[in-house]
Amino acid sequence: MNSQGHGLDLEALVRPNILRLSPYRCARDENKGKEGIYMDANENGYGPCLADVGDLHRYPCPYQPELKAKMAAFRNIQPEQLFLGVGSDEAIDMIIRVFCVPGHHSVLVTPPTYGMYKVAAAINDVAIQRVNLRPDFQMPVEEVLSAVTDDTRVIFLCSPCNPTGVTLNLADVRTLLESPRYKGIVVIDEAYVDFSSQASVCRLVDEFPRLIVMQTLSKSFGLAGIRLGWAIGHKSIIEIFNNVKAPYNVSRLAAEVAVKAMDNVAGMQATAAKIIENKATMIKQLEDMDGVVRVVPSDTNFIMFQVDETEAFGVYQRMAERGVLVRYRGAEVHCAGCLRITVCTPEENKTALDLLADELRQLNGAAEPDAKRTAS
Repeated sequence: MNSQGHGLDLEALVRPNILRLSPYRCARDENKGKEGIYMDANENGYGPCLADVGDLHRYPCPYQPELKAKMAAFRNIQPEQLFLGVGSDEAIDMIIRVFCVPGHHSVLVTPPTYGMYKVAAAINDVAIQRVNLRPDFQMPVEEVLSAVTDDTRVIFLCSPCNPTGVTLNLADVRTLLESPRYKGIVVIDEAYVDFSSQASVCRLVDEFPRLIVMQTLSKSFGLAGIRLGWAIGHKSIIEIFNNVKAPYNVSRLAAEVAVKAMDNVAGMQATAAKIIENKATMIKQLEDMDGVVRVVPSDTNFIMFQVDETEAFGVYQRMAERGVLVRYRGAEVHCAGCLRITVCTPEENKTALDLLADELRQLNGAAEPDAKRTAS
C-alpha cells in the first residue's frame, strides 16, 4: 500500500508485520448489510439478562457509519478519514503500535505535555525523545528538527496543551510538517480544541498526509464517561488502524450516546461559550489575587497558574483536605509552583477561588483569626 504520490510512503513508515497483517474478520464483516435470523456470532438469542436495554445482546457495528458520517460533517472531513477508539488513549497506543518497532524506533514529545504519550511508548518498548517547549510554552521548531533521527517515527504535540492551556503557533506546526528533515508522523492532540481561539488543524490533513489529529468527546461535549475519541488522518492510515483494532472496540451504548451528541453540536458550543466566559472571570480574579505570581493564557477549560514554588504543593494538599481538588503541576518543565484548576460552574469557581485566596492569605500571615478551614 504505497501513497508516495501524496507524500506518504507507508512501506517506509508502517511496521512490516502490520502491513502484512491479515485482519480479523468478525461475523458482521462476513454478512455485512444482510438481514435475517442472526445465528452467526454466538450471541444470546434470548436477549439481554436485563430488561429495557434494547439490543445489547447483539454485537455493535464495527464500522459505526452513522456516527462517522455525523462526525465527518461536524469537522468537514470524510468518514474514511476517521478512526474511532476508546478515548484518545486508544489512538495514542494505536499510532505507536502501527509505526514503531519495539526496541528500535522512538517517539518525540515536547514537555510539558500529556503524560500518556510516554506511558504508551514505554508499554510498547519504544524509546522517548524529549525537546522541551520554550518558557512561553511554544514549540522550538528548529530544536525539534535537530533532534529527530531516522528512528524517530512519531512526534506527539498537544495543542491546546495539557497542562499549560496554550495553543501552539500554527506557523510552527506548518514549518514542522513542511520540513524535508523529518519524514515521520506528526500527531496533534486536540482534546481541548473546541475551547480554542484557533480552529482545528484537521483541515490540514489533506495537505499533509503524515499528519494525524486526535480529538475526543470527553471535554467540550462533557462525555468523559463513555470513553470515545477519534483520530483523523489520511484514509490509507485510517484503513490500517481499522485493520489493527479489536473488531468491536466501540460499544453500542457509547456509539448511541455519541450520535446524540453529534446531533446537539449547538448545545456543546453553548456550554463551551459559558466555560470560556467563566474562565475569563477566573483569570481576572487570579491575576488580582495576592500570592498568585503568574496566570498562563488558556485556550482550554482549565487554567494553570503559579504561586510560591516552595508552597505550591502544600496549597494543593490543603485545598484537597478542604474539599476542592486541583492538580499540582510543579514538577513539570517550566511549571515550578504551578497548579492547574478546571473551570466549572460560577458557584464552584467562587468556592475554589475563595478557598485559594484564604490559603494564600495564611501563607502571607494575613489571614483573619476565624478564617474557615473547610470549604462551604
